[in-house]
Amino acid sequence: MAFLRIVLVPVIVWLIYLLKGNIWLRLYPAVMVGVALSVFAISLFRTPVVERIARKMGEELDEKGVSYCRTVTKVWTVFLTIHLAFTVATAFASHEIWAFYNGFLSYVMMALLFAGEWIVRRRVRHG
Repeated sequence: MAFLRIVLVPVIVWLIYLLKGNIWLRLYPAVMVGVALSVFAISLFRTPVVERIARKMGEELDEKGVSYCRTVTKVWTVFLTIHLAFTVATAFASHEIWAFYNGFLSYVMMALLFAGEWIVRRRVRHG
């Protein structure tokens, strides 16, 4: 019975805290990032997601191309891991910080990563 009180009471208090202040809505971006992170990370144990996308776009990949796709998938996995941490942290920050990060800054960072990868890919291809 003591074990239940030690475990159950903190869990109930934590749930009450989460339910107030629309925290569930503020955690929605974290859930989406977590899903994307899972897709990228799990694909590293199979065919990397970037390689699948490249092949669906009609790319013929040699060993160098396959290796490059795996590296890009790893970069996105690291980015999404860091992004998830910030997304969760901002859910508990002020509404202004949450909105700035999740509604603006995260998109700028993703666009920079897309653009940077595009530049690197062009250099790798034309070498």
